[in-house]
Amino acid sequence: MNKNKFITVTLFLSTVFAQISVDQIRNLTNQQLDQVKSELQSQTKASIVQSVSTAPQNSAPVDITSTAISLMTGDFFGYNYFKKDISFFDNVPAPAEYRLGPGDQIIISMWGETNFRNSWTIDKNGRIYFENIGFINISNNTLASAEKILIEEFSKIYSSLKDEEYKSTLTVSLGALKSMNVYFSGNIENPGINLIHPFSDIFTAIVQAGGINEDGTLREIQLIRNGNVIDTVDFYSFFLDGKKDFSKTKIIDGDVIHVPTIKRRVSIYGGVIKPSAYELLTNETFENLLNYASGISNTASSDIIVTKIIPIEERISDDNGFTTLSTNFEKIQSIDLNNGDSVEILQIPSVLSSVDVYGQVKNAGRYPANNMSLKGVLDIAGGFDDPVFRKSIRDDITILRKDQNDFYSQEITVLYKDAEAFNLSIGDQIFVYENIKYDNLYKYTIDGQVNKPGTFPLNSNNITINKAIELAGGMTELANPKNIIFRKEYQESDGRGGIQTSFQIVNDVKKDFIIDSNASITILPYENVVNIVGNVYNPGLVSYSKNQNYKKYIELAGGFKDDTHKRKIYIKRANGTIEKPQGFFKTKGKRIFPGDTIFVPLKDEKERRFDVASFTADVLTALTNIIAIVAIISNDN
Repeated sequence: MNKNKFITVTLFLSTVFAQISVDQIRNLTNQQLDQVKSELQSQTKASIVQSVSTAPQNSAPVDITSTAISLMTGDFFGYNYFKKDISFFDNVPAPAEYRLGPGDQIIISMWGETNFRNSWTIDKNGRIYFENIGFINISNNTLASAEKILIEEFSKIYSSLKDEEYKSTLTVSLGALKSMNVYFSGNIENPGINLIHPFSDIFTAIVQAGGINEDGTLREIQLIRNGNVIDTVDFYSFFLDGKKDFSKTKIIDGDVIHVPTIKRRVSIYGGVIKPSAYELLTNETFENLLNYASGISNTASSDIIVTKIIPIEERISDDNGFTTLSTNFEKIQSIDLNNGDSVEILQIPSVLSSVDVYGQVKNAGRYPANNMSLKGVLDIAGGFDDPVFRKSIRDDITILRKDQNDFYSQEITVLYKDAEAFNLSIGDQIFVYENIKYDNLYKYTIDGQVNKPGTFPLNSNNITINKAIELAGGMTELANPKNIIFRKEYQESDGRGGIQTSFQIVNDVKKDFIIDSNASITILPYENVVNIVGNVYNPGLVSYSKNQNYKKYIELAGGFKDDTHKRKIYIKRANGTIEKPQGFFKTKGKRIFPGDTIFVPLKDEKERRFDVASFTADVLTALTNIIAIVAIISNDN
């Protein structure tokens, strides 16, 4: 087959596969996958079969999440704005509206009748003192108004200040300025009280406090005065658009600036103009994130990869802390972006340098191959972190690889456990086969304090502990909903080169915890209690007392009601076994232990109609009455 014919066949195959959906590709049978593989291999002049059980040792795999993680721990947008030298304040002229206050230094200059130039510091009462005049209050005045006050006061001893013929002049200027005491809390580099320049706004105040650390928000900073939040500042409008909205509110002495912890930060990189990690507010979406990154670059493709951090309560293990989704600009709108997630806009070179994944994966399709390991691509294709899914596929992955003539002459088999160490090449075709021995009906076990303990089929991937309890008839009255033990299956080496199956106990699980196959759930009872159920006056839980028999607990529950069937009392032990305590010579079952349930049944209708004991008592009562009547009659005679 010449090269032109090969290109024609390739284009034909591409066209065929372009006409079917991802679901159809994913659901190809093993036979159909073999047909695809055969058609690809038929393009070659020779068939060279290479089988490997382990991957090359000299490969250098690249983790799919490494770029995102390194970005999330480094380049956070906006924080470098606060890493500035604050010496610029020293040469800033006082604004006309600046008001004097305690601690400010003023310089008074006078010439004419007398000449002098001296400085005064305004005391804590807002005054300065001048000999032969006394105290002069100038606090809360601008320089212009303070100058008028001082001219008025100084004219009392220097009349030439108001004499038009022999005119003297007095001027006032600022010397050293007072500092404001401003309190900083939250995620600030230097929290606590800081001395702030009096011309400061909320931005320059934070600069003087060392800036915001990377755990702090840049978008919901609070200015608190007298215990009330008077302003909330979003610095993104300044960083991105140059809008100084924060300058509207002036800082005064005693204010508090609070920097809360950031709630959501998402990174975006690849085909964008300004890749970084950006803070998103509650109502913001991917569109906002893209705008903060200044939009897509001219090399961006329509393909997007989203790496999401799985919430800790939903993880099967910490080894599966990430999940990766393949999407595009249309579908990403429906994906919730959470704190720590990352978005990669693939670029055109990455799309051209790709591999194809077929078969039993959640997201079959085309993926970038640059410096990617087989595991990295399979993680993007999805499903391999799902234990039920893993059992539905074969452990061996088939890869078709091109030779130097651009033909698929190499067939490589890689075990999934070696996938991380196996690097892919551009154009590789990856086939994931169904495990024909897979049983869709995996099982789990639930026991303990449920009404219908037993083994149940796991016919769904999203059965929670709460759902499992519901299917088991709900919990008993004795069940402690906060005391649930979950055991999950895992495999480990037996030390002899083989693999053995073990169980790992997971404590403190929530009811929305999703269970996996062959798991075991045990609902434990409340400690040191006994449950009394049935025909007693006060049924329910009573405190456990050591070495007490069942009759004592019935007394604690108020005793028997009428029509109690005492001979059919039975005890359900905490382990689920049933025992009957009746019988003169029977001692087994009479002793009660924590977590036991005592069932006190009611007589049925037939038994209530004829009760031997009641009948005997009634007969004796009648005989007694007859004897009494006979005695009375005999005495009368």
